[in-house]
Amino acid sequence: MSQHPKDILAPYMYPLALDQRAYDPLLSAIGDAEVVLIGDGSHGTYEFYAHRANITKRLIEEKGFNAVAVEADWPDAFRVNRYIHGLGNIKSARDSLRDFERFPKWMWKNEVMPHFIEYLRQHNDRVTRDTNDLSQTVSFFGMDLYSLHRSAEAVVKYLEEVDPEAAKRAKKQYNCFERFGEDTTQYAMAVQFGMKKPCEREVVKVLEDLVKKNKQYIDDQLPDGANRTTHPREEQFMAEMNALVVKDSEEYYRKMMSDEDTWNLRDDHFARTLVKIREHLGPQSTDGTSRPAKLVVWAHNSHIGDARHTDMGWRRGELNVGQRCRELFGAANVFALGFLANRGTVTAAPNWDEEPRLYQLNPPHERSIEKVFDQAASDDFYVVTQRIVKTGKGANQKVQESEALSAYLNEPRYQRFIGVIYRPYTEIPSHYSKCSIAKQYDAVAHLKYSRGILPLEREDTDKGMKKGEADLTFPFEQ
Repeated sequence: MSQHPKDILAPYMYPLALDQRAYDPLLSAIGDAEVVLIGDGSHGTYEFYAHRANITKRLIEEKGFNAVAVEADWPDAFRVNRYIHGLGNIKSARDSLRDFERFPKWMWKNEVMPHFIEYLRQHNDRVTRDTNDLSQTVSFFGMDLYSLHRSAEAVVKYLEEVDPEAAKRAKKQYNCFERFGEDTTQYAMAVQFGMKKPCEREVVKVLEDLVKKNKQYIDDQLPDGANRTTHPREEQFMAEMNALVVKDSEEYYRKMMSDEDTWNLRDDHFARTLVKIREHLGPQSTDGTSRPAKLVVWAHNSHIGDARHTDMGWRRGELNVGQRCRELFGAANVFALGFLANRGTVTAAPNWDEEPRLYQLNPPHERSIEKVFDQAASDDFYVVTQRIVKTGKGANQKVQESEALSAYLNEPRYQRFIGVIYRPYTEIPSHYSKCSIAKQYDAVAHLKYSRGILPLEREDTDKGMKKGEADLTFPFEQ
């Protein structure tokens, strides 16, 4: 007779609540990790965002984390970064989210984000006032690559300020995309069918020229602190990263119509962005000692849970940023936390570029990890599968919490992945994949009941509801 999940999991379960004390065992397991990845099982669950914000606050205040990198476009997120550093004429935390105009807007324009952003601003103001140690301030960045045109515009705008002749050259090179307007699909098709030469050479040249003149552009601007509307080193970094986005985005769209796996291109870009952020921010020095920049990464479970231990990797040969972080920074320096949901509601759209709705979640699949966790407890909880500890020589080491626990959780089971689209009528083929969860994550949290997150504004779409779905319309804030 097989054991009940509760009998196996109970010794390792920690109660989960929106209470800072509930995270104590988790913070202990994270130890001295340099990169913490916090996932979500959907992009439309309030508790995922709220817990993520709470945990990140503690990582900043207690463990010196100094950057938050999110699954969002670079130029959109950089406006938030300017606000939390007191740069630019940005009126409020909510105003800092203004540039998030691409579907799905609710992914970042939601009820949790203004409060979290305001916390980051207050933290930075306090650090600057009390210590004047900028290494303790926190930055906020996007790591996605969908903003080809907006990133190109940002590069040209920056160059117009620091090097007008270079701006003219960059504009001419970026005009390679001009005939396609904002439609990146048309560019992909034209290249695929030989109707257009790729813009690869042009976008690489813009990036190379920007990097080559890095020091000149920074030195030619006002000294740091002389003008609080700009920060020369930060603005140069912004421009270089936008140029990198254009380069990687061009490759992504150029290959999207072929047989090549653009998923891997996108997650490689995520990882490359994290490397660049760490180089930009660190190593930091406080009280005479050097330490690397420490990053919190917010992205979907499918991105942060090591793909090598899911059927993404087993069957499809896909990698993800969770895997790449372990490879790049060392597994003992990286801690991944996954969030799963069971019952309740979720905010999602029925199709791309349509209004979000409030859906009832289907009960978990009988052979899913969500079902196992559902049977194990009547409340929210999390389990730690691996913790980071110090060796005798002071280096990090990752150790298993329990061999028996890991063996049980690593039995391949289905796991639910809901992005911005939810298809409850085809849920199993649409949203489930098999995973070995203790290898995939270092800790996993389970919500018994959750609710859909509240968007701050409507999507810009004319697509209406289908007949009979009025009860699913989201109760928008007016």
